[in-house]
Formats: sequence, C-alpha cells, structure tokens
Amino acid sequence: MKRKMMAVILAASLALSLTACGGSGQKPAAEGENTENTSGGKSEVNLRFSWWGGDDRHEKTLQVIDHYETKHPGVTIAGEYGGFDGYLEKLTTQLAANTAPDIIQIDYAYLEALWKTDDFVDFTKTDAVDLSDISQALLDGVTSTDGRLIGIPSGINFTVSFANKAAADQYGVDLTKQFTWERVLEEGKRVHEQDENAYLFYSNAINRYIFEPYLFNLTGKKLVEDDYSLGFDRDSLIQTYEYVMELYENGVTQPYDDVVGIKSTVENPLWLNNKIVFAPHFSSEYDPMKASLKEGDLVSLVPMGDSEAANTGIVMRPTNMIAVNAKSPHLEEALDFVNYFFNDPEAQRISGMTRSVPATGSALDIVSEEGLLDDGLKEVLKWCEDHKGGQGQNVISTNTEIETIENDVLNALYYGELTPETAADEFIKLMTKKVAELKESYQQ
Repeated sequence: MKRKMMAVILAASLALSLTACGGSGQKPAAEGENTENTSGGKSEVNLRFSWWGGDDRHEKTLQVIDHYETKHPGVTIAGEYGGFDGYLEKLTTQLAANTAPDIIQIDYAYLEALWKTDDFVDFTKTDAVDLSDISQALLDGVTSTDGRLIGIPSGINFTVSFANKAAADQYGVDLTKQFTWERVLEEGKRVHEQDENAYLFYSNAINRYIFEPYLFNLTGKKLVEDDYSLGFDRDSLIQTYEYVMELYENGVTQPYDDVVGIKSTVENPLWLNNKIVFAPHFSSEYDPMKASLKEGDLVSLVPMGDSEAANTGIVMRPTNMIAVNAKSPHLEEALDFVNYFFNDPEAQRISGMTRSVPATGSALDIVSEEGLLDDGLKEVLKWCEDHKGGQGQNVISTNTEIETIENDVLNALYYGELTPETAADEFIKLMTKKVAELKESYQQ
C-alpha cells in the first residue's frame, strides 16, 4: 500500500506518458516480458534503459548503447526515451507493478521520495561501478542522510544565460556586465523601445529563472527549508510578483501568451531571427543552443540576479542521475553497463556534453580537448562555484507538485485573475497545504 501511495504522490502533477523507442534497431521489451533468450542454446541478456531528453541526447545515448553491444555480444539494450513530461508518472507506475527498466535515468527532484523505497541499487554497497573519478562533493549532494546513493550524477547542471551576440550588437546591449535585477529592467525597456517585436530575454520557465532566484535573493532562504518550514513571507512574495509583472508590462520578456506553445528556445522564431538577446537556461542546453545560431554568436553569461545575496539563487546540481533497478533479473550486466557508461573513454567521447558538463574528470578532459566545452561556459561554471552555487537549494524545494503550484499562481497573476497581494496569499495557502502533505508522506 505504501508503494502504491508513493506512486500516486510522485505522479500526481504529471499527465503524459514516456514515448518508448527501441535502441540499436531493437524493440523495447514489453513490460513484464521475460528478457532472457535461450534460443539455440546460447543465453542472451536483454536490458532496458529509460531516459528523457532532446534529440541530441537520444541519438548519442543510442550510439553509446551500440558501442557497448559490439563489445558485449549476447547483451542487447533497448532504449526507452522521450520528453520529461510524463516520465515520472510512467516510472512510478512501473515501479509499483515491478515492470520498471533495468537502468533508469532519474531526476534530482525525485530523490526525496525515492530514498524511501528499496527500488534501486545502493552504489555504496557495490564495487561494480567505479566512482573514483567523480567529485565526492557531487556524490555527497545526492546521498541520503542515512548514506544511500541510488543515482550516479551524469553531469553537472548549473544556471547560465545564453546570449545571441548578433542580437546584442543590434540593440546595443553590453554582454560583459552581469544582469542585476535592476539592469534587466533598464536594458529590457530600452530594447523593446527600439523594436516592439524584440525582447531582452525569453523564457518558458519564469518560475525557475525569475520567480525563485528573485525571491531567494530577497529572503536569503530556500523555498522550503530543510525542516519543512516555508522560506518566505507575504511581503517578499508580493515584491517578487510585482517584479514579474513589471517585466511583462514593460516588454522586457516575451509575453506569456506568445511562449506558452513554444517548447524550447531553439524553436522560438524570435530567437532564431535575432529578436531575443538572451535566454536563461540550464547548462545542459549548451549544445542545441549553440547549434541554433551562427558560429561564434552564442555567448555564455552568468545568471541574472544579486550575486552578493545570502542565497544567490544559482542552481548547481546533477543534470540527472543513472540508477539501477534493484529487482533487475540481470543486475550484473546492468551494473557493468553503468560502469562502462561512466568510465569507458569511447562512451565518454560519444556522450560529449549531451548531459551537460560531465561528472567524471576524465570525461571533462575529453570534452575540453575536443573543444566541446568552450571557455565561456567554463568561466560561468567557475563563477557559479564562487558565488554560492547550489548552496541555497535542497531536494524538497524541487518537488514537481511545488513547481505546479508556482506556475499556476504565476499564470493567474499574468491573466489578471490575481493581484500581487492575492497571489501571495494564494501561494502561501497552497504551499502550506502541499508541504504538510509532503512532510507526512516522506517521513512515513
């Protein structure tokens, strides 16, 4: 019963299912299907590996699988991949039904709930996967309080703003200075006054890149503190909502109505036509962002905000993690693939930057030598490390149901259904209820 309840809690805010596709020309194993083929007297092992991401990640992960299969005859790995929407819903349903894949990509936001289960291999209890090339600090950040490590970070993700140099030059925007909250307003107004179809920045995740860091800069606290108390008050919320509306009202950022149907920056016609100066993102989006512009036009900028605040709001965490299903009928082979995935030089070369800055030192050397990690992005990473990157965050604050509350209130504010004052009241009410529910479920 607890497992079923956990699945419901984890999946409540998601509605779509993961698209399943076969890697290496193989069809994914059906859920519950026997994955051992003994035809012809030779035992074959069939594994399933699920992940989310964009086309670049899909293609490169399938190439990694192909390379592994050529070196390990008799082992076939079916890739099950798609977008992030619906991934958690499907995974939790599979876990409850004992039909989950053998190797599973998981998100940082899942950890608080998944630590409470016995669904995944604890990598501290096995030497099948060599973790010596991964920063201990990074591993510590995804280890439970009782010392369990159920997911290995595949990369380091941090907040960065990707700028279009051509657009910046066109509108006279200096990219060498950090965009404080005040400067964002000033430059944004100036850009929009020059061209009513141009905006300083675009984002389809205002909650993540504006609402949260602005609020954290004001309060110096996390969204939800480690003791499950709320890290904000009504006044700080009102100020934050007022700032968000200033951005929209002054044409600093593209209107919500225009971006609601755009899935990513690289699909935004204004970005592609030099009408957007920059877009806040996670570093894992570097490759597609670079590919969307002419050579030399992508510039990596430090995140917006107050870099001297007690909580700078700078996110630094694993891009995602690779976990192994503890109930896999082929644990030895699944763990061997994970070890290869992280430590084989060819796998590292193929993967490149598809999961952001690699987590292992050897993979980082490879992407640097091959020119995949440019100096600008390296400088932003160092800057984030020097400005409390990751220190003002925790797992509970990244819960997907909390993110849904953030977006619901922001949408109602944008459409005039709420004022900054009533939005603050609504957010406090919804968050108080949800955090109490999460505390109870996580502490069972």
